[in-house]
Amino acid sequence: MTTRDELIEGLRMIAREGLRTTAGYGADDWAYQVHDEGGGWTVKQVYCHLTSTAEVLPGLAGALANAEEGQNAAASIDIDSFNAQGVAAREKLEESALLEAFSGAYDKAIEAVQALPEEQLQLRRRFGAIEAPVADLIETFVVLHGLSHVYHAQSRPLN
Repeated sequence: MTTRDELIEGLRMIAREGLRTTAGYGADDWAYQVHDEGGGWTVKQVYCHLTSTAEVLPGLAGALANAEEGQNAAASIDIDSFNAQGVAAREKLEESALLEAFSGAYDKAIEAVQALPEEQLQLRRRFGAIEAPVADLIETFVVLHGLSHVYHAQSRPLN
């Protein structure tokens, strides 16, 4: 099972690497399309999505912990709609404001993980096709997911 410390380090890594890889980006870098699912996302839209994902982590953790064992906690969530709304809500931000929101969202996500009772992290729950301890679900759907987006967002031709 993923430990609390591993979750926290993973969240810190997303924030650190997200800020590191975007340092010095210009307008062309932010506008570069790096994600091809659902019509495609630019680097900026990826960071809108990463910010949105971090912002919902406290609620997601609570929803997972409070779900009935065996119940699919994702059953009532339209992931595509959630993602589109998260991007749209932040897309008009200036890049500096977006990075500030991104950094702050991960700080709050870390605080939320620090506050979760250990027994909640260990509860076995289901989210979509995956059934695992809450800590492992957060690791998969927030940390690994986020790191993959940071990687793809920086995988573009360098000017």
